[in-house]
Amino acid sequence: MSAVYLPLTGLRVVEFCWVWAGPMMGQHLADLGAEVVKVEWYKRFDLYRTRGVERLRGSIPEEIRRESSYSFQSLNRNKLGFASDLKSEEGLQLVKDLISESDVLLENFTVGTLDRLGLPPEELDRLNSRLVSISLSATGRGSTIESLRSYGLMLSALGGYESLVTDQNDDFIGSPTFVMSDPNAALFGVFAALAGSLHARKTGIGATYECSQIEAVASLIQTPERPEIQTAALEGIFETRDGDFVAISVNTSSSEDSPFESLEALKKWTSLTETSHVVSECRNSGGAATKVEDLGLTEHSEIFAGTDVRQACLHPITGERDIVATPWRVNGQRTPIRKPAPLLGESNEHILRHVLGLTEDEIIEVHNSGVIHES
Repeated sequence: MSAVYLPLTGLRVVEFCWVWAGPMMGQHLADLGAEVVKVEWYKRFDLYRTRGVERLRGSIPEEIRRESSYSFQSLNRNKLGFASDLKSEEGLQLVKDLISESDVLLENFTVGTLDRLGLPPEELDRLNSRLVSISLSATGRGSTIESLRSYGLMLSALGGYESLVTDQNDDFIGSPTFVMSDPNAALFGVFAALAGSLHARKTGIGATYECSQIEAVASLIQTPERPEIQTAALEGIFETRDGDFVAISVNTSSSEDSPFESLEALKKWTSLTETSHVVSECRNSGGAATKVEDLGLTEHSEIFAGTDVRQACLHPITGERDIVATPWRVNGQRTPIRKPAPLLGESNEHILRHVLGLTEDEIIEVHNSGVIHES
């Protein structure tokens, strides 16, 4: 098998992102070969480092807990990690030097956060005139509520998306269990990063791209509605004799002995019939049927058998975990998970030596300053 082609090799990205939408931008770029440097600090790290392990606070060492989140490991695979105190002059200068050596900057903070840290747009332009800066705030700069601090569910609501979560009578039934705002906004950010990078490489001129996550959600509502199609008379999710659940869509049958005579007959028949037979009979009748997969069992589901959608990733703290890989294939091959998510400050030495090109004496001075170490 030939080597996997990574189309974004050579593109350096500095990421000031946390939670979901922002880190997902970096994830997509890193999966396609970009060198993504995630910038954090020990007293202000990505909140998703403790996503799903909140209840372990105090029961295990914090330096272990903050590296144990599956969500964080998934969103931040293939990245480097740089820890620097941006509130110190020395730490901020290191980050400025990193920006000077980068092609793209990603951030999803509240509007004005980077400005307050000493990295407003004019300073970024001074540091690197070819830099492509992607701002993915909740509201977008200039909004009347630009200082709003919020998460996906609120942004989905403000963008109007949740108004679409209705029953068959168009009555509102509640928030979706899966937030659309974050992954949707992340893709808009990736588009901007790629477009900006192409333009910068052609012209040598960078730009700041600002995207409102609320507006990104609102854009979903403008998508064309599905044309009216004839739906099957019998539809639903039914339990089988095996204890499985099968999603079924079939037309009614005029035969009195048919399990497809009515919903009641279909429900009774499936409860007495093995899963495989339910699926085959529904399909043979011209309908559609498939077993509903339990989330916890998808790892071993026959649906994914023979694919490499899950890839083993060896993390230094939690050991080997299967991570859902990127959905893209390049020249027929899925881009691999090349390294696990970075530990806090994991790549400090690499950044100092091989990206910033500091001398040994300069590196010693940085260490002595304490701006890259946990106090």
